[in-house]
Amino acid sequence: MGRRHLFTQTIALLTVLAGTLAVPTITVLAKDVTLKQTHVNHKKELKGGTLKVGYPSNTNFKGIFIQELGTDSETNRLAELGQSGLFRKDKNGKYVKGGLADVSFDRGSKTALITIGPKTRWSDGKPVTARDMAFVYEIIANKDSTSEYYSDALETIMGMKEYHEGKADKISGLQIKDSKHLLIHYKKMTPAMEYVDSGYLYNDAQPYHYLKDVPMSKMAQSDKVRKHPLFFGPYTIKKVVQGEAIEWVPNKYYGGKKPKLDKVVEEVVPVAQIAEAMRSHKNDVILHESRATYAKTSKVDQYVTLGTMAYGLQYMGFRVGDKGANGTSVLDKKLVTNNRSLRLALAYAMNTQQIVKEYGAGLQKWANSMVSPAYGAYHDNKIKPYYQNLKKADQLLDRAGFKRGKDGYRTQPNGKELTLHLLDQASGRGNDEIRANYMQLWKKIGVRVELVNDRPLEFNTYEDLLHSNSHKFDIWFGNWSLGQEPSTAATAAYSPKSSFNHGHFVTKENTKLLKSLNSEKAFNPKYRIEQMHKWQEYMRKEAYVVPLSYSYDLTAVGKNVKGMTVDDSTQLTVWDNVCLRQIARNNLNEFSDAD
Repeated sequence: MGRRHLFTQTIALLTVLAGTLAVPTITVLAKDVTLKQTHVNHKKELKGGTLKVGYPSNTNFKGIFIQELGTDSETNRLAELGQSGLFRKDKNGKYVKGGLADVSFDRGSKTALITIGPKTRWSDGKPVTARDMAFVYEIIANKDSTSEYYSDALETIMGMKEYHEGKADKISGLQIKDSKHLLIHYKKMTPAMEYVDSGYLYNDAQPYHYLKDVPMSKMAQSDKVRKHPLFFGPYTIKKVVQGEAIEWVPNKYYGGKKPKLDKVVEEVVPVAQIAEAMRSHKNDVILHESRATYAKTSKVDQYVTLGTMAYGLQYMGFRVGDKGANGTSVLDKKLVTNNRSLRLALAYAMNTQQIVKEYGAGLQKWANSMVSPAYGAYHDNKIKPYYQNLKKADQLLDRAGFKRGKDGYRTQPNGKELTLHLLDQASGRGNDEIRANYMQLWKKIGVRVELVNDRPLEFNTYEDLLHSNSHKFDIWFGNWSLGQEPSTAATAAYSPKSSFNHGHFVTKENTKLLKSLNSEKAFNPKYRIEQMHKWQEYMRKEAYVVPLSYSYDLTAVGKNVKGMTVDDSTQLTVWDNVCLRQIARNNLNEFSDAD
């Protein structure tokens, strides 16, 4: 089953182009790299034991253990041991029976009935209830909660908009039939609803009995969320070293398979130290292993690397508008970035194909569209990427009236100075080299680009600025992590009301295409695929967002580990069968009780 991505309901922001990587099915091939999804180990298993997990990052995790309030990928990934999802899915991401809760849809009555399993309990022993599921929607829709996940998809629930705007004190479309049954009434049904984590129905619950007295405005900072959270997944937190490490122990009330480990210790490891940590086998599992680390350690004998192609992508975005008073994005035609010739010129100046080849370590593919090949037929492989063509880039700018001055730099068509400000994250030497390469190429076509604050920013600062509706940046490098529902690639970040529409890109044509993806006609897969292809072609033509690369998500697994898989369709969670085999381990630093 696996917990939902925080892009499942909409999107979760991860790292930028040359930082860590993002994640169907038995084996995938990335150029000359073959990656399996499951580590098969026939050795005898050890009863209990402590699993050491490393997460490569140069940034501390924020530690907001409510998925609806957090946005950093570090916390989201590290919390998967406790924040598993309620529903089970197949290899395509669609609902199947057998989860901690099940759902049935009725298109005639426009309802979804959620049935919570009798054994589904919180880590304090209290049962997970329908009230807990309704509480999730209240957290997201309440304007005081600081949640960034309110979306157009949620507004299909009856009464959601009225609650969000403060016109109602409850969401009328959430009907609690009894403690184990929640009936959701929708204004319309969509084909996206067939998928777990589509954003129309949340794959989560939050403990109402535990959090009901915490004000929405203070919930994200509450000790009940940061230090002593409750979970319904296989493990629960015993100790947190804020931003650095988490100690997990089995949730004795877990409604699924009994956890096999006595303890799991997760720690954030600086990216530069990961290779050495692997060589000395400091960690049994490395989550979200980076390309740079893989290039150095792929032949380290004591590890096996598992991987799948990501549903998201690395991209370059343009800020072309602002967020309106009601949270809806509004295009600002006065911004120079709204000049399509300028956007296209920057895209055609980039040597992305070469960058992917030289820096991708065989684990990236040059992106031709905004939809990853991981979505199968929904990806349009006929769309051409932006091949580097400096001559074409120059011509586009010349014809659009961007004149070169004696210093070689261009002015805007209105005669004003042209300087674009680039927002990027500090994530290592490789990323610095890639960024400098692009900035040099833009200089060649006469476009002056400067870094925000004259430097790449620490991740949390970068993320805060990206989410802030700031005017400090004109373009940025980013990475989307998406769920398996195909239209998420379009709707999650590019709809008018999405809080992840960082560029505030809104056009009538785009909105029309997005609506078509979940219309009544879209229940016909052929029509839906056609509309997805039209959206991809539209995005290529307009270049409001420039796709750069698709990546493979990597998990390095020690050969002393059994039962590890990155395929969350084969069992309730990817941690269901994880245990250690009976061998001696050396060089393992114990989690200090003094921390």
